[in-house]
Amino acid sequence: MKNHLFVATIFTSLGLASTLIPAAQASPLPDYYLGVGVRTFLQDPTSFVVDAKAKIINLGSPSPTLSVRPAVLFGSDGVEARLPLTVDVPIADSIYPYAGGGISYNADRLSAVEPMVTGGLDIGLGSNLYLGTNLNVIFHSGGETDTEAYFTLNYAL
Repeated sequence: MKNHLFVATIFTSLGLASTLIPAAQASPLPDYYLGVGVRTFLQDPTSFVVDAKAKIINLGSPSPTLSVRPAVLFGSDGVEARLPLTVDVPIADSIYPYAGGGISYNADRLSAVEPMVTGGLDIGLGSNLYLGTNLNVIFHSGGETDTEAYFTLNYAL
């Protein structure tokens, strides 16, 4: 049930973005941004998210780019951190998917650092405003996985 709700939310976000993008200016892929949002759905309790993006290097001209996308999550389970490296590829004006991998840190009683894969979509809403959707799969010791999603509103710096 939660997975169906997540998929429906992603498609709703994309539908909302497609109605907003024609009215807004085309937004170039930002080199840096800072944002806030919420982690919700799937296996985790709702958490407040602070995230960022910083371009490291161009991989081609004019795209794709390699970026780091740190995020800190504050919730009832304590503080968690994510540090993925991603390849960002613009596919249309104001639509920027990305994918990559990195590490996840949970500051709970286990203080575990674990590998993760990540993917998402940044959608330009104006000259400096971006809607971010992110999906992480975290690989726990013992063979279990944890899937999380968060949605953020980001301001290009």
